[in-house]
Amino acid sequence: MGKTDPVRPTGVKPNAPPTTEPTARDRITPVEGAARAGARGSCPLEVTVVYEDSANWRWACQFCDRVVELVGRDTVRSAWWKLADLDEPAVLAGAVSTALRADVILVAVRAAEGLPLPFYVWVDSWLPHHPQGTAALVALIAMPDNPGPQLDRASQYLRAVARQGRMDFHIEERKLSAEATAPA
Repeated sequence: MGKTDPVRPTGVKPNAPPTTEPTARDRITPVEGAARAGARGSCPLEVTVVYEDSANWRWACQFCDRVVELVGRDTVRSAWWKLADLDEPAVLAGAVSTALRADVILVAVRAAEGLPLPFYVWVDSWLPHHPQGTAALVALIAMPDNPGPQLDRASQYLRAVARQGRMDFHIEERKLSAEATAPA
């Protein structure tokens, strides 16, 4: 029997990190890409948001506001889930249900070596059943002032999830102060 990584479920392998720094245009592209990926004519754009803390919640709100500006308020329907609450069965079930129908899945977290176990349970619950090639996964990663070498594992994992689900993947990183990224 092979050894498994306790931080990453089996079957999901990370991609290599990007080789270039994002330009100013690239910082806008995730919003436009997410909006375009979910565009389905007259149907509303279904957005599922999982956020870690209040700073990431505010950042996700800003992102969603930009999507609404692009596609219109009446064409966006969102569901918001706090990462720490995914350990409650009813919350997890709701978050899985909305992710299954989502056109855009937005994950706003702090850079870390790994994510809490309930997050992996959430992903493993919807990913195999989500229609492939029909959605975008957007990662908003809050970086500390002095990131360590292992802090890109969350973004690597999310990139691998998008690849496995054949989803468009967009990542935006932002330095937030240690105070702003402290757990809520």
